[in-house]
Amino acid sequence: MAVVRCKKGLHFYDDDKFDECPHCAKGINENQQWDQPAEMNNMMTLGLEDIDPNIVDLVGIMEERPLREQFRIDDIDSDVTVAYYSAHKGNDFITGWLVCVGGPERGRDYRIYHGMNKMGRSDDMDIVIKDDMSISREKVCSIVYEEKNNKFYLVPSVNGMIYLNDEILNEAREIVTGDRFVVGRSTFEFVAFCTGDKKWGFVNEE
Repeated sequence: MAVVRCKKGLHFYDDDKFDECPHCAKGINENQQWDQPAEMNNMMTLGLEDIDPNIVDLVGIMEERPLREQFRIDDIDSDVTVAYYSAHKGNDFITGWLVCVGGPERGRDYRIYHGMNKMGRSDDMDIVIKDDMSISREKVCSIVYEEKNNKFYLVPSVNGMIYLNDEILNEAREIVTGDRFVVGRSTFEFVAFCTGDKKWGFVNEE
């Protein structure tokens, strides 16, 4: 296959398929087809699927290189942005999970990070419970991970009543893997990742 320009310099066509320019053969003249000078036709855009990868210097738009190299396909993803998480920030390292074992979001899990993890229906919360309309939009409670002692605490709020292991929660209390608490119409089970000697170890880093 060879893409060539017609004798009038107005059109491009495949000379393997046509003996002469099919546009000129249909009687399309320069005035009908183009408003700009003929030399501007060299700047026409061709679809990649219509270009033979081995064409050399086709009307000045291709170099003697295959398309893969011409368009640097291998480099498309080389400049993507990669998030960087600083160990000193700490909040980007998972410490545990909540699993909804009862209620509208039964079966879902929620990650817990360093520091305070606020729970509520609002998108501003760290743990977002969208489907339980009986839970306050704002902080209904918090799961707090305290790294120095490698412990977790469930902290109630004025925005809702919390039951921890079937007992009403009036103050912050330590929680461990397997503990369950109820808020609204939902029941959550806590699972610790950081426990015992397993922790990220940011406290003593400089």
